[in-house]
Amino acid sequence: MKALVTVGSTGFDDLVASAISSDFLSKLYDIGYQHLTIQYGSSESIYHDRIANLDLTSGRTPVIEGYRYKSDIKQDMVQADLIISHAGDKIDTSSGSILESLRLHKKLIAVVNKRLLDNHQDELANVLEKQGCLIKSTSSGLADALTALKAKEFTSFPEQDASKFNDFLDREMGYMIE
Repeated sequence: MKALVTVGSTGFDDLVASAISSDFLSKLYDIGYQHLTIQYGSSESIYHDRIANLDLTSGRTPVIEGYRYKSDIKQDMVQADLIISHAGDKIDTSSGSILESLRLHKKLIAVVNKRLLDNHQDELANVLEKQGCLIKSTSSGLADALTALKAKEFTSFPEQDASKFNDFLDREMGYMIE
């Protein structure tokens, strides 16, 4: 199985560091993930430092590859069995990744960045976790989130219905006769 970690258009040093920790990697491997792809964004130095110092002697580590950015990571998301995404609140960045993951019906761990001041990430992740769509975590709790993943029954995210917006817009603009 394959896992994907994505930090989006900026960086998230704590998430990248946690995703390359021995504890996380061995747990990931133990629950059946043989491959890990990390989209590390501007957290490139953390990624390379952790990879260079990684102890592979245990043999309980998935194959790891990483990249800074791609113009489109959807193919990586499609191929992944598990997606670990930062839990931001910008529709064009992380919540876009979260929504895309949910629409692809992927197992999802959303990682909240506790270092942000006005943290709307928590709100988004809390609502989606209460609905059963994802597991919310912090970087420091990422290995524990893998333990929770084993027992988690995910709720399917509803399919997108673009007609609702079209109907609303037609009504508001006076084009629709009721």
